[in-house]
Amino acid sequence: MKLTLVISENCESCRRVEKHLRRILKIFSGISLSVININNIYDHRVLITPALLLEEELFAYGEVDEDKLTLKINERAAEFNQQPS
Repeated sequence: MKLTLVISENCESCRRVEKHLRRILKIFSGISLSVININNIYDHRVLITPALLLEEELFAYGEVDEDKLTLKINERAAEFNQQPS
């Protein structure tokens, strides 16, 4: 599963969200995190930082609710495990 965090410079919320995401990465395996500056992304859905994309879909912007993110990760993992091989 791929997470992309869109940040901007001098953004305290961005640093805080990145710290929370790195903690979540230690709990779950199979998740990658890319951190991209908003000036280097050409996605018109992203207007506010921090913004979190989950598998290229906008999941949240501003502060990220860790409980909701953990729930979504678990849902995606369950969907993946139920797919026929």
